Amino acid sequence: MRVLFELPYAELGGTEKHVLTLIRTLGSNIEPCLISPYGKCVSVFHDLGIPYEIIPPLNLKPGLRNSLKLHHKAFGRLFQEFRFSLIHVHAGIEYAVAASLASREFSRIPMVFTVHGYPDVASYLVSGIFANRLVDEVICVSDAERKKAETYGWSKAKLSVIHNGVPTPQVQDEPCRIRANWNIPETAYVIGTIARLERAKGIKYLIAAMPRVISRYPNTVLMIVGDGSKRSELSSLSLELGIAENVIFTGQLQDPSPILSIMDVFVLPSLREALGIAILEAMAFSLPVVATCVGGIPEAVIHNETGILLPPGNSEAMASALINLLENPAMREAYGSAGKKRFLEHFTDSAMARQTLAVYRRALAKNQ
Repeated sequence: MRVLFELPYAELGGTEKHVLTLIRTLGSNIEPCLISPYGKCVSVFHDLGIPYEIIPPLNLKPGLRNSLKLHHKAFGRLFQEFRFSLIHVHAGIEYAVAASLASREFSRIPMVFTVHGYPDVASYLVSGIFANRLVDEVICVSDAERKKAETYGWSKAKLSVIHNGVPTPQVQDEPCRIRANWNIPETAYVIGTIARLERAKGIKYLIAAMPRVISRYPNTVLMIVGDGSKRSELSSLSLELGIAENVIFTGQLQDPSPILSIMDVFVLPSLREALGIAILEAMAFSLPVVATCVGGIPEAVIHNETGILLPPGNSEAMASALINLLENPAMREAYGSAGKKRFLEHFTDSAMARQTLAVYRRALAKNQ
């Protein structure tokens, strides 16, 4: 099965990691190729030997017509070379529209669209209109996303829920060496998060919770893995709160596994979230999770079983939850073990790939 993947961005965020995991896990079941704007993740696709075409982002700006022309040419080149039989668009419905326009001069090519979450109602409404007309199958990464899609008029008959999945982790280095690389003492507690440093991820509420935690446990380190437009602001906040020496900004890491391997608690303080891949990675590492009760997060984190769920934007509640976990190593171990078990049962890369392949086959069967 030859599949064209279309991405609206190619950095190292959750959507890109989702696609990379899917391609790696599907293995010999598919022959992939890719259309995407340029980004840090392009080199990863290159190293995997995946043929790709780079195009400008399809933004609603004066240059859109030229961007669509360039997309059309890129689509044509890949089709002439690989004759892909299926298109899988992620996150950006505009790419489904562009692919539909480009495919008109070829035979009808089935299309699958994955919803990774939108920031506003308008995006769901507009995307639903186009998805209902152009797309054969829609994958929602959580049941929360499916319910939103249904609420805003997406065709129920096309919707499937396939939870995000991640690989079972493998870390080559020793924890003591990883700690030494970041100048973290052996006795320090490590609280960590992995996220784009943007408003929606709520990282400022995590930083605001840390003074209480550090006053109780001065040897606590907060590791923030990721980058984004709010990095400078968040760094300034940690300085203002007098905890800058306890906060490490690692920047964006292609593989955050070594950092996860030295964490005691993982935190995701998102204000909105379809289903955070970083949470699943933390569960795979047997980490207790503190997260907000938004979007698909409660489908992964079971309150008082695999972690602690909190209302978004509540730094006081987050500080209390973190102190509670640091005070109770048995609780951390129990939550972490239960999280690992839940990961293995519901959120593996193989489960995601198997279910996605079934959707591909269904989309192809509709067009025979």
